Amino acid sequence: MRPQRRRRREDGSAVTATRRVPKKSAGAFAVDAGATFAVVTPEPRQVADLIAFVRGDPSRAFAQSYTRDLNGKLRVSTGDHLYDTAGDPLLTITGDDCGVHDIMFGPCTGWMLTDRPTGEGRQDEPGGCRENLAAALEAVGVDRTVPDTMNLFQKSTVTDQTYFDVRESPAEAGDAVGFRAEKPAVVAVSACSAKGVASGTTLTPIDLRVPDGTAVRVASVHDGVGVDERGDANGNP
Repeated sequence: MRPQRRRRREDGSAVTATRRVPKKSAGAFAVDAGATFAVVTPEPRQVADLIAFVRGDPSRAFAQSYTRDLNGKLRVSTGDHLYDTAGDPLLTITGDDCGVHDIMFGPCTGWMLTDRPTGEGRQDEPGGCRENLAAALEAVGVDRTVPDTMNLFQKSTVTDQTYFDVRESPAEAGDAVGFRAEKPAVVAVSACSAKGVASGTTLTPIDLRVPDGTAVRVASVHDGVGVDERGDANGNP
């Protein structure tokens, strides 16, 4: 079992624990209103897909379209809200080392990875971020369809006011995005399974900095990633 790494205040008191989500996996956890957490890319370029739900009412999920509409922009960063399907703030971005994230694309899926080859060819995977996020939600007892995601560290643009263009992620090793929960929430984050322009040809893990004592359940549809009773990943990161 991989031990938790704790970040400390200057006075030495533990405030957060770091939990690793292996490549091609997802982790889910619950946070209270007012609690903060962060998503970190330990290696350059790795994209992470994030979703969230109001705890106790999963019909109120992160809404990508309302987040674009109510913020009035295609790219959100520090100070912006992630809105739910009722149009209420669900999460607030409190810090952002990278400053480039996507709220236009949905999560990758098994059929996308198999039927839409990249320069590396078809990945022929049993699933992508959608399937891994669903598995992580199931592990924490949330039976809900995976909504469209906030794709952290993904650089997407619209060219000539018409066409989508995904470019290399500018994320550097150690870049983090911090969030504050505006409501009690369940959050799930995946280390994106798609090789290609955004994350490159070498997939890597994602770290979660969560309130100390928070249980993170890690799950994957890929072989070689196991989950113990407390949600620790026992496969190769």
